[in-house]
Amino acid sequence: MMKRTGIAFAALCAVVLCGCITNQNQIGVNTGDGNQQQTQTSEGPKTDVGVNLNFRGGWTAWGGLQASPDGNTVTFNGKVERTAGYVSANLDKFMANKTVTLKIRNAEDSVYDDHRMLKITVNDDDQLIHPINVPELMYGEYIPPEHKTVKFLLPVDFDGKLGFVFYQADLRNFQITATYK
Repeated sequence: MMKRTGIAFAALCAVVLCGCITNQNQIGVNTGDGNQQQTQTSEGPKTDVGVNLNFRGGWTAWGGLQASPDGNTVTFNGKVERTAGYVSANLDKFMANKTVTLKIRNAEDSVYDDHRMLKITVNDDDQLIHPINVPELMYGEYIPPEHKTVKFLLPVDFDGKLGFVFYQADLRNFQITATYK
């Protein structure tokens, strides 16, 4: 009887210990909206999980642009006479070398000057970003409106500043949802 109890106790301890080790190998990442997403387990990183890029805090609209952020989605409205944009200089520098994915909605409802929908800049020197999946930029800078998904790599020297710039556009519920991994 004592031998059976000892074996059962040892088996129970092994199950509990295994659960503790597995839970310690899981890493949670703050998504910026009060939630955490699990991105890595003992098997390694999950590459199919994107982390939300939070548009709620630290972002500024300029040039008369109206921006309505909601978590990792921002909706733009307004007539841009020259240039206008949305920028944050306070993003985490650990995002360097991460791939950002923008899902663009309602682009067809807006009007753009000569197909110049949007350009992306980074760092204090407003370095132009050429998206991975956009073969040709309009005027060498702007993403054309037919692109509903835009992917780009943040540079290794990313200093926390990311901006979206519009040129002579009439934006009508133009929406960007952003994640990175």
